[in-house]
Parts: sequence; C-alpha cells; structure tokens
Amino acid sequence: MKIALLGATGRTGRHILHAALLEGQQVSVLVRNPAKLTPDRDQVTIFLGDALDAEMVAYSMRECDVVGSALGLADNVEPDALSLATANIVNAMQQNGIQRLVVVAGAGILQDRQGERLRMEAPDFNPAYSPYAVEHRRVYDCLRQSQLDWTLVCPGVMHDESSSGALRVEVDHLPTPAAKVTYADVGHFVYQLLATPEYQRQRIGVAGQVGLAQ
Repeated sequence: MKIALLGATGRTGRHILHAALLEGQQVSVLVRNPAKLTPDRDQVTIFLGDALDAEMVAYSMRECDVVGSALGLADNVEPDALSLATANIVNAMQQNGIQRLVVVAGAGILQDRQGERLRMEAPDFNPAYSPYAVEHRRVYDCLRQSQLDWTLVCPGVMHDESSSGALRVEVDHLPTPAAKVTYADVGHFVYQLLATPEYQRQRIGVAGQVGLAQ
C-alpha cells in the first residue's frame, strides 16, 4: 500500500506517518518544511509545496493507493483554507483514480445527543472552537458531495501523552464520557482505517478509555 499523506508534520499527522513507516509502507508527503519530518525518510517521498496548490496536490498522489489528511487550521492563514485544500484533495483523487480517504476533523461536526443538530449547534458548545467547527463542516459537506470512500475521524480533546493503545469509537457521536485521547492513538487509528473499508462515508467520534490518566 502506498499512502499519500497531507499534514504529515502536524501533531496527529506525524503519528500517522510513524505508524505507516513501522509497517514498511511507502508514503508520499506534501510539506512546506521537510525539516519537521521524521529522521527516518527511507520510505518517504517528499514533495515540497502547499495543499492549496491543486496541481502539486495531484502530483504528490501519483501512483498512490490511499490518502490520509491531518491538515489543521493552524497551518494556514486563510479562514477557508482547510475546505479549499480538501476540495483539492478530492479533485486530485478523482484525477488519479484513488477512492479511499481518511480525514481528521473536530468533534463539533458530530451529532449532538440532545437533538437533531450537530454538536457545534448546541448552546453549550465552546465558542472558542466555533471557527474550527464551521470550517470542518465545510470539509464534511465537501466529502459528502464526492463519490469517494471517505471516513471522517473526529476526536474530542487530544493531548500529547504517550500512546495508551486504547480508545473508544462511535459512529456519528462522540463516546461518553468524552475522555481525552492522545494524538498518537488517533494517528494509529487513522493509519489502520487507510488499509480497511471500515466506516466508509461515515463520521467516527473518538475518545480515550475511561479511567486512564488524563
């Protein structure tokens, strides 16, 4: 399996890349700063560029089988950069005949348990997260309008502790209680999904195991 990975230098993306390299996968990454990549690059094909460059996105995916995206809003200056990049990814996959896509987004676009609305639409949703949720909703809409076999992985609060090797997942909802989950565990979960047809065209809420150190 050859993987095209966007956001490989981010807090989640680096764990997706690490998991892939541990199993000997070939990975193509599109990055602006190669110095942030793992020192072990023998199986990594590096493309220098930006996910807002549609031609470069398509070029970096040549001969790949699946695509993972852990792009974050912090990496861009435009408020709609993430949805624009996602549109580029979708178009590039269609050009290259690739079907499987796994994307990391926020839990605000999961369903709220208290009504027929998204978590981001609930009155108690943290307004500090609203700009991210609005953009992630655009990403969700972009994927739903595509014909790809996509999965949206939507963790709640994440932290930088070592991998616990345990997480809880639920279709459309964030597992309750919403215990923190590590970036490492989310990254490994995304990598696992890239190799399987599980959860196609679904949002998956992800949380840590209850009772583990938070």
